[in-house]
Amino acid sequence: MSSASLPLTANQLIGGTPTLTYFNVAGTKGRGELLRLFFHEAGIAFVDNRVQFADWPALKAKIVASGANPFGSLPVLELNGRNYTQSLPLLRLMADKLGKYAGSNDDERYFVDQVADIYIDWRRSWVTTLGGSAEALKTHQTDALPRCYAAFEFFLAKYDGPFVLGTDFSYADIALYQALNDDGSLESASLVAQYPRLAALAHATAARPNIAKYLEFRKQYIPQATPVTAKAASEPHTAPARSKTPRLLRGIRRLLATVRRALRV
Repeated sequence: MSSASLPLTANQLIGGTPTLTYFNVAGTKGRGELLRLFFHEAGIAFVDNRVQFADWPALKAKIVASGANPFGSLPVLELNGRNYTQSLPLLRLMADKLGKYAGSNDDERYFVDQVADIYIDWRRSWVTTLGGSAEALKTHQTDALPRCYAAFEFFLAKYDGPFVLGTDFSYADIALYQALNDDGSLESASLVAQYPRLAALAHATAARPNIAKYLEFRKQYIPQATPVTAKAASEPHTAPARSKTPRLLRGIRRLLATVRRALRV
């Protein structure tokens, strides 16, 4: 077989080897992890540039000044000298270049986009919990989480099979899986009882060969943050004791505020 007749690799289809720049949010959380999961699923080799929060203010200034992202947020994907931003449009772009993961006709593509956009509604609420506020976490867990999970469950009934399109895997499945991961819901016993289709999607997504390999890798080599539990969210939010190092605390608060702004959709 001549080289001209060999099928193109995933990197050839997208036009090269991309560099993904995103925060190291507890190792496995946030919008950038959607792209990491997608790249592993699709067999796309990429450079994983993980940014520490302490380095973000200086990097943000460079990103804005260079025009890589005038909005001043991550992720940023660099491919062949061009910069791309915004996680879901990036997933759609990669899916289009690969010719899969987004549906096989207009109706399917609309449906995948429709479900993925609910993920945006979920994320808008989830990002408010990153500052450690018990009140924000409680609001998220009692409002946006059940509303969005119920919507996911409803739409997953449309096709026969564990995924958004039934047996065909799409980028929306990664978005739903990552929402469960970021909420700490993947191991929740109530997930199966209340949202059995969503639980089945999570199980089937994690079992896909390339994703399973990556999940095992990140479990062993990427540090995990201690999840904030629902119990903690229900406890009263009391003022912290007076600190002997107020300057340090002010610095931490400024850093958390910067992180929240950077992670907003």
